[in-house]
Amino acid sequence: MGGQSHDGTTEWKETWWEKSDWTGYKELGAEKSGKNGEGDSWWEKWKEVLYQDEWSNLARIERSAEKQAKSGAENAGWYEKWWEKYDAKGWTEKGAHKYGRLNEQSWWERWGEHYDGRGFVLKWTDKWAETDLGTKWGDKWEEKFFAGIGSRQGETWHVSPGGDRWSRTWGEEHFGNGKVHKYGKSTTGESWDLVVDEETYYEAEPHYGWADVVGDSTQLLSIQPVERPPGVYPTIDFSASSPSPPSDDPPGMPPPPLE
Repeated sequence: MGGQSHDGTTEWKETWWEKSDWTGYKELGAEKSGKNGEGDSWWEKWKEVLYQDEWSNLARIERSAEKQAKSGAENAGWYEKWWEKYDAKGWTEKGAHKYGRLNEQSWWERWGEHYDGRGFVLKWTDKWAETDLGTKWGDKWEEKFFAGIGSRQGETWHVSPGGDRWSRTWGEEHFGNGKVHKYGKSTTGESWDLVVDEETYYEAEPHYGWADVVGDSTQLLSIQPVERPPGVYPTIDFSASSPSPPSDDPPGMPPPPLE
C-alpha cells in the first residue's frame, strides 16, 4: 500500500509479507519508506524467521531490522541494524550496528551478546565518534565468563586534531574464588596492578530467551507450511564438515550508508 500528495513531494509506501515452505521454514516481514516536502526521507525493514537448523536439528527463530533516515535540510541522518537469534536449547546471539551524523560530527556504535546455552557468555561494546576537524574519541569493553571464571577488559581513548593520542586500558581476571586481579595503564603514566576481594557478577543467561521469543511470535508460528511436493525429500550431505565455532572477534562495521 502507499500514497502521495497532489504535488508529489510527500509520499509513503508499505509492504508486508508472509512466506513458508514444506521444510517448516516460515518468514514474516515488512518494509516501509517515505519522504516529505522538506526533503526528509526514511526507510525501514524488519523480518522474523523460523526454521530448523541443519546441523543441530533444533528449531531456531531469528529477528532482524534495518532503519535509516536522512534530513533534507542539513547534513544529518542515522542508520541502524540489529539482530536476535535463538534456538530451542538456549543458544542466543544478539547484536546491533548504529551510525549517525549531525553536520560536522559523526558517531558509531556496535555491540554484541553471545550465550552458548551451557553457561558461556560473551558480551562486547565499541563506540566511537569524530568531527570534521579531526578530533576522535571512543570507548570499548569486552567480557567473557563461564562457571564464575572469566575476564573483562576495555579501553577509553581520544585523538586530537594534531594527532596526539591518549588512552587508558584496563582489565579484570575473575578466578571464581572471590579474588579479582585488576590491572591497567594509561599513556599519561597511570598504572595499577592488584588483587582484591570482590564478588563476581555477570548474566549467564539472556534476560529474553527462547521461551520469551516463542511466546511473542504468535503471528510467525501461525503461518501455515506448504505441503511437500510428491517425490521430494531433504538432501543429506554426509561429507560436509562440522561448522567452525563462532569467532570471538566482533563483526566488521558496514560502510556508513548515509555518507
